[in-house]
Amino acid sequence: MAPKADSKRISNNFATFIVSFLVFTTLVVFAVLLFLSYENMYNNLVINISNGTELAASDLAVDISTTVNTSDGSFSFTKDNDGSSNFTNSRIIERFVSSSMYRESGAVYLVNSSGRILCRSKLVGENGDAIATTEPSSGKSYIADDDVLSLIKGAGSDVVSTVGSKNSGYVTSISCANVSGTDYYCIVKNTESTGSTRAEYISVIFLPAMIAMVIAIVLYAVFVYLSLMPIKDISQVIAKVSEGDYGVRVNRKFSQSEDFSNFAVTSEFTEMGRTVNNMIESLENQEHDREIFISSIAHDIRTPLTSINGFVTAMLDGTIPPEKRDHYLELIKQQSDRIRTLVTQMTEASSLSHVDPSMMEEFNVSEMIIDIVDNLESQLSGKQIKVIKSLDPGPGIIAYGEAQQLCRVIINIITNAIKFTPVGGIIKVTTESDKRGRKIWITIEDSGAGVEESKRSRIFESFYKGDPSRKVEGFGLGLYICKQILAGHRQTIVCEEGTELGGARFVFSFPYPPEKD
Repeated sequence: MAPKADSKRISNNFATFIVSFLVFTTLVVFAVLLFLSYENMYNNLVINISNGTELAASDLAVDISTTVNTSDGSFSFTKDNDGSSNFTNSRIIERFVSSSMYRESGAVYLVNSSGRILCRSKLVGENGDAIATTEPSSGKSYIADDDVLSLIKGAGSDVVSTVGSKNSGYVTSISCANVSGTDYYCIVKNTESTGSTRAEYISVIFLPAMIAMVIAIVLYAVFVYLSLMPIKDISQVIAKVSEGDYGVRVNRKFSQSEDFSNFAVTSEFTEMGRTVNNMIESLENQEHDREIFISSIAHDIRTPLTSINGFVTAMLDGTIPPEKRDHYLELIKQQSDRIRTLVTQMTEASSLSHVDPSMMEEFNVSEMIIDIVDNLESQLSGKQIKVIKSLDPGPGIIAYGEAQQLCRVIINIITNAIKFTPVGGIIKVTTESDKRGRKIWITIEDSGAGVEESKRSRIFESFYKGDPSRKVEGFGLGLYICKQILAGHRQTIVCEEGTELGGARFVFSFPYPPEKD
């Protein structure tokens, strides 16, 4: 019992590993997708801020340049002591810088090439803006940020910008654009919190994704459990059968396709459950037949042995006179032959499914059937049975196999038909070539009572006798032997209801000779 327990534990551990691996893989995939979606939202935020500051800096530079370079020359420059220039009528410029149109994009600065601030916008709520500092000696404000100074130096006639995180909760974008025709630069700086983006991500993507993932894992676990139920049930049933309990069956909902009580059971599991039930039923029937056979074989052997023992005892004690010994010895031989026939059939039944390649040969099926009918003439005439032969005359009537064994199949089927055909009845033998399937179909039909539909699939089982009253002689191995011989040649045999004569109709096939290269 220990190996079975170890095997079951290994199986459970493997199933646990597979489920855990799938769940872990799902979590990893979800985590990667969530990370990528957050990165995408963050990048979109950065792009929007950067585009906004670049557009504002560019537009402001164009507007100031257009104003400065008017044809009437109302705007001009003045020089400070340090050599830097100033705009005359700078209030107009300050209005541009402080305009809400540009201020919406961030803090706006107008500076010269050395970084001195001419004017800047005043943002409501702007605190801690460290972009500018004031020199004590002059009292003028200058740009102190190294990144901004490098932008001023590299701006030229283009708009340049830089983006960086002020800290883990903010994104900062700074853009610089030269005022055409001057040594002044428009700088727009915008710092926005990532909190709103994070909150939007959590509410729109993260939480729904987590809820969907939890629901998916729960549904997956439920589905796996429901899917494993038929396997567990089938495994338990097989275990009980292995212990000798043939009364168990796979649950109906796992073996019947029309049962919708378990929607998670696939057609493959249903087919498996049905096959297992059929197998158990076959084993149960064989076990029942085996019990009947044991009783039958005991009777079939006990009766001749009792006769043999009685005759031998009588001859030994002188009850049978010497002049009658030959007669009783003949009776003893007949009973011994009966026992030998039974033992031979039982031995052959277990080996006929194996074909000896050296015994394979080509033979004419029509000629074989004609010879068999001629040899059974005495049995046929005894019951006045007429045999109708409808044989295919074509070249495809040549078969290939162990001729003696396949001949035995025809003999057994016709002999069986003679047993169950009433006096004056008819037996019809038909052959038909199947070139596409490369086989010869042989049909033997009689005018007897036929075989009940419930017994047609069982008459080919070993030791099964359709007449349990034993009024018909035999050991229940004849049709089983036929099936084994044909199986060894990879052919089939079935029993049907006769369509022409109304009795039993046996249809089986012989193989064609192999194709020549």
